[in-house]
Amino acid sequence: MKMKIRKTYLVKKDLFGLKKDELWTLVDKGYQTYFGEHNFVFVNDEKVKVFAVLQDGSEEDMRIYHHFDDYLEEVAHENF
Repeated sequence: MKMKIRKTYLVKKDLFGLKKDELWTLVDKGYQTYFGEHNFVFVNDEKVKVFAVLQDGSEEDMRIYHHFDDYLEEVAHENF
């Protein structure tokens, strides 16, 4: 799954401190080449931010990165 900024995601499995069945909006993402890190910033309706980093050198992190659809599902926020 390619995650898009300003899209809302339903958490299907706990991840990065996000709990199952919560809604979070991706507000920023990026990649730091020097460190080999994928960075994500999520915010919920209460304006709480969660910062997540996945490292290229970690097998577990890369398994998550390549299978985001197991953890998050894009939804239309106005349906909730």
